[in-house]
Amino acid sequence: MGFWDRFRRKVAPPAHAVAVAAAQRFDTRPTPPPALKPQVPTWIPPGVSIQVGKYLVPDGMIYVGPVPRHVWGTGEMPESIDPALKVNYANPDRVGRGMPYWPAYHAISPANRSGYLSWLAGGRNAPDAYIGYVFLFFYGLERRVLVDGSRDPAARADLRRIYAEVLRLQRIYGGNRSFEGYAAKFQQCLELMLTAEGANSSVAPPDPATTMRYPTPVALQLGLGMLARDGQPVPAEWAHSWALLHPEIYPRTPAARCPEEFRRLFQERYQRRHGAGSRIRPSNQSVSLSYRPASGGLGTTHVELNIPDVVAEPAATRELAGLVEECTAALDAYSRLMGKQPDAANSLAAAALLPEELLSGSGEALRPVRELIDRTLGDSEGPAVVRAADLVALWPARTPGKFGKVDAVGLAQLLERLGVGMEPDVRMGGPVLSSGPAVLFRAGQEQPAVASHEYAAATTLLHLAAVVSAADDDVSEAERTHLIGHLETSLHLSAGERQRLSAHLVLLLASDTKLTGLKKRLSALTAPQRGHVADFLTMVAAIDGHISPSEVKTLRKIYTLLELDPESVYGKLHVSAAAKPPPATEPVTIGSPGPKPTGYLIPQPQAAPIGQLVLDRELVEARLAETAAVSALLADIFVDEADDPAPPPATVAVDVPSVPGLDAAHSTFARRVADSPLWTRSDLEVLCDELGLMLEGALDTVNEAALDAADEPLVEDDNDEFRINDYARGALLA
Repeated sequence: MGFWDRFRRKVAPPAHAVAVAAAQRFDTRPTPPPALKPQVPTWIPPGVSIQVGKYLVPDGMIYVGPVPRHVWGTGEMPESIDPALKVNYANPDRVGRGMPYWPAYHAISPANRSGYLSWLAGGRNAPDAYIGYVFLFFYGLERRVLVDGSRDPAARADLRRIYAEVLRLQRIYGGNRSFEGYAAKFQQCLELMLTAEGANSSVAPPDPATTMRYPTPVALQLGLGMLARDGQPVPAEWAHSWALLHPEIYPRTPAARCPEEFRRLFQERYQRRHGAGSRIRPSNQSVSLSYRPASGGLGTTHVELNIPDVVAEPAATRELAGLVEECTAALDAYSRLMGKQPDAANSLAAAALLPEELLSGSGEALRPVRELIDRTLGDSEGPAVVRAADLVALWPARTPGKFGKVDAVGLAQLLERLGVGMEPDVRMGGPVLSSGPAVLFRAGQEQPAVASHEYAAATTLLHLAAVVSAADDDVSEAERTHLIGHLETSLHLSAGERQRLSAHLVLLLASDTKLTGLKKRLSALTAPQRGHVADFLTMVAAIDGHISPSEVKTLRKIYTLLELDPESVYGKLHVSAAAKPPPATEPVTIGSPGPKPTGYLIPQPQAAPIGQLVLDRELVEARLAETAAVSALLADIFVDEADDPAPPPATVAVDVPSVPGLDAAHSTFARRVADSPLWTRSDLEVLCDELGLMLEGALDTVNEAALDAADEPLVEDDNDEFRINDYARGALLA
């Protein structure tokens, strides 16, 4: 049995509200004039013009002919234009006065008939036309499709032209909610019928910007169903429409505020995961639709095709929902900027907030930055020095003429998205760029956004060591390599931290590195700890086998800062250079019983020439390894404190650097929540219990600090799902 055979069986019989006899008995309207030539209403095909009285109606698609008297008052044939009925050509009513809710041509006034015919003759496109006239014409389209189409092949040949006409009417009169509702559902009914006829050549997915989500668009059901039926993958553009028109997926604001950016990001990440597209397993449910016509003379129609309905397939739904959430989260910061400053769409500040996949679309805004990177780094993988002023000049500061902390965070984030790291970086504890040198490097490893304890300790030791190394104006490659290598291994830095530490050393050596500002920090060390630091720096000075007078002079200054006797520098250097082990502090084994060795004795190494220092490498390794013992202490001492830090609760063990404007407990809270992009209320409450804080108060406190630092909150409440603002995170925790 074919589709139209099933369709005819499922079309409900016409609804007769009143029996024919009763209609005739109680009909008090004037009897229409008798027809000279008895006939029935006839369909005028599309493209055919017809003269109705004084009006020439172009492009057909109407029924013309007398309506039998026995159907008057029954709701039957309301669309048919009877040329014999009176028309008030002198006073056409174009605003529909006195028109009933369900109009019928044979039942409306002569002035209404004139207004309706005038609208038809004008091409059915007057935007201010009375909507009842549009419905009256629409009734005829429904009759041609639902009644004639079920039995007449010629009627089915009109489906495509009728479909185009419905779309045209929607564009003109879709502002009327009632008409839009009927027209949209009728459009879907036509799409099913065209598909059954093999005449639906539409291969493009429905546009989420112009397609209603409810009910689920039939075009989406058909497209996905045919892909599933044929075992074909779902292309990225279809997946995008599917995600945004899915009845169970609710995209957040960025998808609506930044539709083009969301589309590009969604399709890019979808293709990265699925290549040509994911495949859907066909379901047992078929694509179907029930349509209740606007015309009271027609019954409800049910249309069903042998195509699987896979729109709500559970596994695909979960995956699409996850990708939608991932993409909206990635666009959160950019979306907020667009909400505040819509005209900033093509600015460098906006580009800094875009995910990496979308940066290629910001070519003109990024051109100066890319040119500076290429000019500075070229094909080199190592760090390169650049003027800080050149970087500052690229960025549109929030306050004209003042490059502040928030601006420095934005620039660092932009460079990071371009695969480039920068030193100094305020997020890692560095100063805000101003004058002097800066360093750029290719970020081959994932870069940290917040300085760890170990990294903070390493940069402070590196600062001291760089002063010693540069004291003779000649930093040898041996000094540089050994210095970085042992800080990396002894302090257990991550790959990204190791890469940044190398760039930090280049910055220190390119700058006029001084000891200013370290005295207060170093004074907090205990005597044994100061001794460890002194030993480490002495090893750095001696590592290249040559100790210059200027290096000795610098070491004396550092020893003074460490509250050690500067004269002891010479003794330390002598121990490092004499290739002698330090005095034993416990019993030493001189020999062991057993047979005497046989063969020849290996000669002792020759003494070094007078005036040349020889290093005991094992001793160097041992001394440098001792830096690990000081790292935990340095992590506490070499971190900037808040202006007025409040003491943490007695039950809270705070082990993170302070955040400006927050006490120790709230600093811990801010840094802990920043570790994850999404939190539930219950998880936050557990964290607050651990820290001795109240959740609402903690959120208010850290968000106020974030607003001061970045004009945006750190933690955003989205229906009891708490999201971390990446932009505020970078500015607050720098």
